[in-house]
Amino acid sequence: HGSYCVNFHDREHIENYKHPFPNPCRFTPYHCSLHEQFILGKNSRSLSDEINQHCLNLAHVCGFGRNCTDKDALHWEKYIHVPRSLCSYGNRCKKLLEEDHLNSFTHPNIRDIRFLCKYAEKCHDRRNPKHVAKFRHIITLEDSGIVQYYNLNKNIDFVQNQKDNVEHVSRYVEKEKWERLPSGSVPQEIINWIRTVQPVHRCRPEIFESILLLGHVMSRDYMDQLKNPKFVATSVFQHSQIQQIKYLKGKKCAKDAKDYIEALVAEEFEKPQPVGVTIAGTTKIDTTSGETYKLKSRKKLITSKEVILSNILSKNEMQIIKTKAIEIAQASIKLHANPAGIGHPPDKELGTNRNVFTILGPHLGHYYGDIFIVFKREILHHPDANFSIQAATSYASGNCFKWRPWLGTDPGSQDARVKLFHSTKLHASIPGYEYATALELIATTNQTLKKKSMNIDLETILDRWLSRDSHQSIEAHLPQLIPLDYIDHIYISQNIFESLNPNTRKFIDVTFNNRITKTSHAVELDDKDTSFGFKPNSKIRQEYQDFVLKDIMDKYGQLDINSISRPIQGTIITIPATDFNDPFVSPLTISQSYQQYKIDHPQISHDATVYIYWQTMNGDMMLTLANEQIDTDEQQPNLRCLICYIAEKPATKDVHYHENVSYLHSGRPFQHEIVIKERRYAAKSTSFFIGCNTDDFMTFCLEIRRSTGRVILSHSGPNSIYNHEQVVANFSKTNLNLNQLNFIHVSSGAHTVPIRNLIVTFEKHPDLHPTFDKQFNKALASSTDPVLITRQDTTEGSVVVVNIHDSKDAKSPSFLSQVADKVGAVKDKIIGLFPGGAPTVLTPCSVGVNCLMQYSDRAAMHNSTYSHPCRFSELCRDHEPHLTHEPHKVPRCDSDRN
Repeated sequence: HGSYCVNFHDREHIENYKHPFPNPCRFTPYHCSLHEQFILGKNSRSLSDEINQHCLNLAHVCGFGRNCTDKDALHWEKYIHVPRSLCSYGNRCKKLLEEDHLNSFTHPNIRDIRFLCKYAEKCHDRRNPKHVAKFRHIITLEDSGIVQYYNLNKNIDFVQNQKDNVEHVSRYVEKEKWERLPSGSVPQEIINWIRTVQPVHRCRPEIFESILLLGHVMSRDYMDQLKNPKFVATSVFQHSQIQQIKYLKGKKCAKDAKDYIEALVAEEFEKPQPVGVTIAGTTKIDTTSGETYKLKSRKKLITSKEVILSNILSKNEMQIIKTKAIEIAQASIKLHANPAGIGHPPDKELGTNRNVFTILGPHLGHYYGDIFIVFKREILHHPDANFSIQAATSYASGNCFKWRPWLGTDPGSQDARVKLFHSTKLHASIPGYEYATALELIATTNQTLKKKSMNIDLETILDRWLSRDSHQSIEAHLPQLIPLDYIDHIYISQNIFESLNPNTRKFIDVTFNNRITKTSHAVELDDKDTSFGFKPNSKIRQEYQDFVLKDIMDKYGQLDINSISRPIQGTIITIPATDFNDPFVSPLTISQSYQQYKIDHPQISHDATVYIYWQTMNGDMMLTLANEQIDTDEQQPNLRCLICYIAEKPATKDVHYHENVSYLHSGRPFQHEIVIKERRYAAKSTSFFIGCNTDDFMTFCLEIRRSTGRVILSHSGPNSIYNHEQVVANFSKTNLNLNQLNFIHVSSGAHTVPIRNLIVTFEKHPDLHPTFDKQFNKALASSTDPVLITRQDTTEGSVVVVNIHDSKDAKSPSFLSQVADKVGAVKDKIIGLFPGGAPTVLTPCSVGVNCLMQYSDRAAMHNSTYSHPCRFSELCRDHEPHLTHEPHKVPRCDSDRN
């Protein structure tokens, strides 16, 4: 493959085969800062010797790949040209906002390796196709906050629910002789709407203020627990502003801060309340007798912890902790005088009191309040989320049997109704949920309109939606504690905004600057309309609601699937640092996935190969497969686990490349430290990230060949083009029976880890395994017309379009010659030390063929003095000055095919 070799990061391959380029830089193609300075430098004379020498001694991946039309011989000697597959749509591609697509396929006028945008996550053009085509962006944890996991869906089989729901509708359609779907399948516009529609929450101003102060949208159950000072103290410590304090990551400092916060909160709870304010159920401490001593001790504790922490934290950080502790304690006390939500008694029986209520789409529940909160789509894929086609309370009231007669007759028993609710709710991480949801939406619309036909389009569904109370719409039950960074947009009238506390208004303007719409509607601030129905009684509130709903439907109603930069599917969760002591379980098991796959593939064997795909940032995480759901509260003597550990991503600013061990192991996640220290792993790699773009989500594939006991961990997605490393382990059935593994857990080490798009399948997904173009015609490519490319102006940060032949970025002959001349001058000084110039006969190197110096960064200097035996002897086709070619007179091997 020559200059088009894709195995350049395979050390064994490089040692066994001769290539036209020097040894590759370990940081290419994404993370070599010296090479990036080399590309963006305007004048080679201004670059340091280190940069010039590095780029001449080591090979790097050409940013244009197969589209490179540079004719300079030195460029082709120093660069690797990976022939990515061409995007089949070329200039008509609709996925130019999708990061993985841009990183996987070659497009006209777009670099294969785009430059980094200097604004990173603060860039306002991340949804601008022209900008994204030129720059890639570093993703930070701010893009993916921690949503606490409470295992709210324990024992729910969403795969079975989905299957049963489809069967209920199908049988009813057949029984009632409704007209079937015209093409036999659900219209794609409905499927796309379900895949992109976002959850919407409504609340009153006082609740909105408490949400902003506490830093989370909360369930009714969570609010109830804020009666307990210790629970409030925990909430304070979890606040995003406090979590951003660097030194609170240390265990000792964190413990001191928690003790300090707990004492401050207790002080607030014991203060006398204003006259007329009573908070039922709040925990008050008895201040009589011995408790007086405790109060004095607590004041002493506050002073002591302030002294300790002030020696570690800044004054501003100390002020944040103290202010937030007092404000959140006061807000919690105030909240219980006016708790959120309607608070139906059946909520507790249904378990939905532990969820944040939203409508998946336009929200007509005016009785909840006039402030609209649109959540990011990702929250719907959290393991604690779920949704039902209509409100959970419709099961408790029995209305669901009237609205959806295919559910059968009302059993009358409240327990049976609750059981039916849990056996019909769905989850967005389960494959095929879109079809099951669409089928019920069509049937529900048909039932309302009495059409007796499944021939319903999206417009008809939404028309019916907008004329019904929100309890008859899809109700999404979200995790009970949602950070503010999961809020995508806020709608509020200007007069409600102005009625808020000044500090709240200031916080909103800073935090939601580009994510809030303030309307001119002067809605009634004292309106207490709690009547059900899809329209409020007030005309101005009707107009306000209509305006917001129209804007939501226009903006979020049916996003173009291709306009999403990072498409989502499967399970999504961001987990806090737990030292691998708190595994989070996926709502989908391997056996459930198998049963679902078997419906369309009845011939599948019981020990078919399992493929688990997921994306993560930064690493230092575990994927653990187990025969039982891991429970840290009880002993599990029969627990068997397969551990897949992804190491923390390596530093990219260091001169020398180093990464920690990634491994496969049969054991328990809690043994990680011992496994690393004693090297107990079944298979490992310390070159698992070489060539990868670690600034973004990385996609991995765990292949489990249950019939042979072989497990393979590898990259998938765009990183698999440049990194072909595989971690392979074989397990005997006596050691670990792979057929018994069922539950999928994820856990993190010392850092917060975002995980997304976790899916299970029984066949490889071709779109997750992009590869290079094996049919690439080098001769044809060399005659390609000039390509327009872009580069970043290093002084202004602007973008200019230039012809590849005229671009210094493309390494014109004159530019590279300048660099080579500059480096050559250094070399000439060394050669000049020899009498008469360069030695006519090189001194044989004492190490001979085993010399590593001849391939190192100092090869040019070493090889100008010493000679080495060529590995190919007299058969060598490319003689180099420092190599000797002595005849190797031995008989030819009979099996030689050359």
